[in-house]
Amino acid sequence: MAGQEDQELDQEQHADPAGRLTTGAAPPGAGTGPRARVGLEVSQVVELPRPRFPGSAEPARMYAVLTVTVRRPGAAPPDAPGAAEGDPAPGAHRPRLAEVLLIDHSSSMVIPPSRLAAARAAAVGALAKLPDGALFALVAGGDKAAMIYPRRPGLAVAHAESRAAAEAALYDCTPGGGTAMGTWLERARLLFRDLPAAGPTGHVRHALLLTDGKNESGYESRAELRERVERCAGAFDCDVVGIGDAWETEELLLIAGALGGRIRAVEDLTRLPGELAALTGRAAERDVTGLRLRLHHRAGVRPLSFEQVHPTRTALTPAHVDLTGVGTGAGGPVEEYGLSPCGEETRAYLLCVAAPYDPAQLGKELLLTEVEIDAGDQARDLDLPAPQPVLMRWTDDADLYSRLDPQVAHYQHEEELHRTFERACAELKRGARETAETLLGTAWRLAGETGDTAMRDHLRRLVRVADTERGTVRLLDHIARFDVEAARIQSSMTVLPGRLPSGRLPRGRPAGGRPAGGRR
Repeated sequence: MAGQEDQELDQEQHADPAGRLTTGAAPPGAGTGPRARVGLEVSQVVELPRPRFPGSAEPARMYAVLTVTVRRPGAAPPDAPGAAEGDPAPGAHRPRLAEVLLIDHSSSMVIPPSRLAAARAAAVGALAKLPDGALFALVAGGDKAAMIYPRRPGLAVAHAESRAAAEAALYDCTPGGGTAMGTWLERARLLFRDLPAAGPTGHVRHALLLTDGKNESGYESRAELRERVERCAGAFDCDVVGIGDAWETEELLLIAGALGGRIRAVEDLTRLPGELAALTGRAAERDVTGLRLRLHHRAGVRPLSFEQVHPTRTALTPAHVDLTGVGTGAGGPVEEYGLSPCGEETRAYLLCVAAPYDPAQLGKELLLTEVEIDAGDQARDLDLPAPQPVLMRWTDDADLYSRLDPQVAHYQHEEELHRTFERACAELKRGARETAETLLGTAWRLAGETGDTAMRDHLRRLVRVADTERGTVRLLDHIARFDVEAARIQSSMTVLPGRLPSGRLPRGRPAGGRPAGGRR
C-alpha cells in the first residue's frame, strides 16, 4: 500500500491553478523573519563521593539537567506570561509551515452527530490559523486514510480561496468505516516526503491528529501502529487531540511521544475549536529549525541515559554516534541529537553518565561531557550559545557530595509523580480503592511539591482532599473514565522548576530512589 501511495504522490504532486504544491517553491516573504537567540544552561552538583570499592561493577552516576531556551530579540523570556514574538530581523530565513490535519471520519464520529460537527468546525478554525503561503492538506481518517483536500495526494498553498475550497470539501466528506490511525500517519509522511526540513527552502512539517476512538484490531494491530509510528519518527511532529472518552491513552501517548507532540483531551466540544487553533498557531510559530544538541564525552565516560524531561518526558535516541575517539583512545563517544522545530520555548533534558574513578584525581575538577548546540547551515540566522561543561569532582566531604541539585531533583519528583499516578490508576482499575486512595494522596503531595497546579486540578476530579499538606485524600463516589485518562495524559507532561522570591530554585531532595549527583 505504501508503494502505491508513493507512486500516486510522484504522479500528482505538482502545481496547478488551485494552488497546489510545487515542491521547493519559496513562500511569500522568504528571506525575512525573526533572528533567534538560543540559550544553553547546565545544572548539576559536581561533587561525587569517592567509591568505597574502586573497580566495583556499579559505577558512580552523574546527573545533570541541560536546559535549552529559544527567544527572539525584544521578546519576553520563554514560557513567561505574555511572552510574544519578537521583531523580525531583516535577512533572517524563516522556514515555511507545512500542516496536515488528520480528522477522524470513522463511523463513531456521528454518535452523536454533534461530535463530527464540532470536529469540522475546529478544523476550519485551524485552517484560519495557517499563514498565507503555508502548505496544507486535509485528510479523513478511517480504516484507511483518504484525501479531503486537495482531492488528489499533495499539498495546497494556503490563501483565502484554497481555505474556502478545503472547508467545502470537508463538509462534503462522508464518514464511515473503522479506525486505523497508523494509516493516517503514513499518509502524512508521504505528503511531507519531498519537503526539506532545513536550508533555504526548509519547512516546518507538522501534523494534527484528532480522534474519538481507538484502533480496531481488525484494521490495525498495536504492533502495526507502532511500526508505522516509528517509520514516521523524524519525518514530522504530530500533536494529538482526543475527544469523547473511547480513545486509548496508550495509543495517543505512543503517537505523541514518538513524534514530538503534545496531547489534548477535550471533553467540552465547545472548547475544541480553540484547542485546534492554539495547536496550529503554535506550530506556525516554531520556525527555528535545524538545531542539533551534541554531547562530547571524554575518554572513559559512559553515557547511560539521555531524555527530554520538559515539556514532556520522552526517551531520546541519538541521530548519530561518532566512536572515532573511542577507537583511538583520544576521547569518548560523541552523540548527536536532532531537535524538532522550536518557537519561543524552553526544553529540558536529563543526562546521566557513568564516571570513571582514578585515585590520582581526588579533589580535582574534571570535565565529563561538553554540551554543544549546532545548527549547520541555519547557524548564520541564529545566536548560538558557547559549549557548556558537565563537570565532576571526587571528594570525601559528605557536606559537598550530599547536596542535591534542585533542577535534577525537580524532574525526578516529576517522574515519581508520573509513576505514582500510573500505579494508582492500575489499583483503581482492579478495584483496590484503599491502595489507590493512598497513592493518589502521594500524587497530590508530589504535584504540590513540583508546582504542578494543572495536575492538581485533574486530581480534584478524582478525590476530595482532606489534608493538603499530608496528602490525605478520599476517592469520589463516582469517577468518570474521561477524568482518569485525562489525568494520565496530564501526568505525562511536566512543569518548569519554580523559583523562590529571591530567584533561587527551591532545595531538592531525592526522589524515586535516584540520587541527584552521586551513587545509586
